[in-house]
Amino acid sequence: MSENYVLGFFWLFVAGTTAGSFVLPMKFVRRWKWEHLWLVYSVIAFFILLPAVALASVHHVWQAYEACSFRALAATALFGAGWGIGSVLFGLCVETLGMALGFSMVTGIYAALGAIVPLMILTPDLVWTQNGLLIVGGNIVMIAGVVVCAIAGDRRDKQMSRKEAPGTLNPKLSFPVALTLCILSGVFSAMLNFGFAFGMPIVDAARNLGSTKDEGVYAVWLLVVPAGGILNVGYCLYLLARRRTWSLLWRDTVPQDWFHAFMMAFLWSGSLIFYGWGADHLGRLGPSLGWSLWNAILIITTFVCGLLTDEWRGAARTDLGTLLVGIAVLIVATIILGLGGAGA
Repeated sequence: MSENYVLGFFWLFVAGTTAGSFVLPMKFVRRWKWEHLWLVYSVIAFFILLPAVALASVHHVWQAYEACSFRALAATALFGAGWGIGSVLFGLCVETLGMALGFSMVTGIYAALGAIVPLMILTPDLVWTQNGLLIVGGNIVMIAGVVVCAIAGDRRDKQMSRKEAPGTLNPKLSFPVALTLCILSGVFSAMLNFGFAFGMPIVDAARNLGSTKDEGVYAVWLLVVPAGGILNVGYCLYLLARRRTWSLLWRDTVPQDWFHAFMMAFLWSGSLIFYGWGADHLGRLGPSLGWSLWNAILIITTFVCGLLTDEWRGAARTDLGTLLVGIAVLIVATIILGLGGAGA
């Protein structure tokens, strides 16, 4: 295995760990509702932190955009908007189902889609190679893991008779509705990686103007992330207006809630940057293999965080055992995906 692959796997591990824990501060909110926390987090992460890093890192970023076709820029931005829809739905899923279950199911779905589509479209010549088949097989196993997790969640929901599950902010949805939102979130969230994969002309343009390939990735995020951020902020503003809870942002608020929102933004932004570094070091398989590994590590992290915060307290041991089986299947998927990239 080359040094580039070792470095790539390291950054993907860091990215998965930070991404898997970024919603953990949601559990410690004191006075804010979901829309307050998600609004402040979205503004900081999508419009301040990541754009600031991108603008500071990429040489002549606007000239790089001018060097690209309108089609490439529009596709990248549209994929970002699609990811924004998935991000909103994701926040609602985690709020309802908790980290261990909601995060795992959403991540498994968009990890599979986000890996398969770039592999099929960008590198079709690799599909029927040993590495390509391992990546496809790893994603199939990952989907199986998501199904097992969903079964565990359905049993927990029935057993607890829709009582408030520990570790959730404001669960109001039945499990079938929440599961539907998870599926939709997974489909739309996969567009984040579509934006990365199909935004490679932007990376190439940035490199031609003096940026490194790692820095060129920021130019892609500078289009994708704010495009999705508009939808996140817009939905939060809609909820604030409908529920008339604007005053909680400045009256009777507590500094801890602002800190929690900042930590969410910091962890999420850092994860996206680390993911770009890791995927880049994996070469042509970065958009497929890197995406899958990142999300598999993320799932394991969220599961651990969910257990440590007692999300499954009160659930039957058999239900928790089923969830453990689902997580184990996801770990197997991670190993298969790793084998798919080891010899590439």
